This record gives sequence, C-alpha cells and structure tokens, in this order.
Amino acid sequence: MATYKKGILGVFSGKVGTVVGSSWKGISYMKSLPKASSKTPSRLQLDQRLRFGLVTSFLKPIQTLTNIGYGSVKGSLTAYNAAVSYHLNAAVVGDASNFEIDYPRVIFSRGELPSPAVPSLLAGAGAEINFSWADNSTANLAKPTDRAVLLVYNPVTKEFVFDDTATRVSAGAVLSLPPNFIGETLHAWMAFFASDDKQVSTSIYLGTVVAN
Repeated sequence: MATYKKGILGVFSGKVGTVVGSSWKGISYMKSLPKASSKTPSRLQLDQRLRFGLVTSFLKPIQTLTNIGYGSVKGSLTAYNAAVSYHLNAAVVGDASNFEIDYPRVIFSRGELPSPAVPSLLAGAGAEINFSWADNSTANLAKPTDRAVLLVYNPVTKEFVFDDTATRVSAGAVLSLPPNFIGETLHAWMAFFASDDKQVSTSIYLGTVVAN
C-alpha cells in the first residue's frame, strides 16, 4: 500500500482497474486489489469472524458515543476500531456455538475524568429509569458542566436508548424508554463527557433493571 498526492490520477476513492483508492484522516492511500483466497478458513478464523460480527453489530448503534468515548486513543486506530478491539479481547464470552457479549465488561468510554460517584438506578412508573449519583464536581479534572451520559440496552430487541441532557451537578436524571422495553431486563451504563467532548470518564456498568 502507498500514500499519494494529487497527480495524474488525482485523488480518488473506490476501485479503478487493479487498484483501490481511499482516504483516512486526510491521507490518501492506494493499494492493489486483494486476491481471492482458495483456502478453506480454519476453525479459529471462523470463530474470529463470528466474534467480530457480534461485536460490530453490538457497537454500531452507539458509534457516536464510542467515537467520543475512545477519542483519546493514540496511534493508527480510529476511535471506533479501538472500541471494537477492546470488546473483541475483553467482552466476548462463550464458544462458537454461542458467543455472547459480557455486558459488565462493556466500556463505551475510556478516559481520565472522574467517574460517577455512588451511581444507582431504579425502575420508575411509566417506562422510565431513574438514575442517581453523587455530585463530585469538585474532584480533580471534573466540572459541574460535565454531561451525564446514560445508556440502556435491551438484549431482546437489541436496541439502545441514551440521554446526555443532565450534568454532573444534577445528581440525577430520568431516562424515558420506548414501550417495547417494558417488562424486559435491561442493562445500564453511565459516564461523564466534558461539555466540549474533549475529555471523558471511563464508563461504569450499573447492572440490570426491569422496566415497569
């Protein structure tokens, strides 16, 4: 693979003849088309494909969060790829017959901001989840304006709901859920994002709650 500047071909993306052009982080790349493999994939390769598909399908709906939450990652990985890499290595359990996401190990943000203090959640009436936490806005790096990012996942419907309208000093917030979440066991997480999204806390798994 080679990098290139505008020249006789100009900058292009997609397939042209036997090469493929693309751009990443403002750098243009050109590489040869991959050759189709005639080898039968190994069991290990098949397992890795299953694990990768599970992780990407799980994370894709919250990519806007992980792009911020893993934004401080350095090197060649994008924020989303860093999130995928972590979950492939740390948050997949089971075997090829039943790979699953280990929800307590899910981390949608990793950073240096102080995490939520004494967080808790409780099912409220009318398809709502009540989140609460202690105001620790005087802790190192923390600010009163840090946004509280509340995330809930329904493993039956494979849907996420999140809210970020409360702040660190609010010490609580109510997350409204869609009707199809009622009666289901939901998984919940929480983190703080700075108001400019340049700093984040490492997210915390809060456990499960059954929506009323």
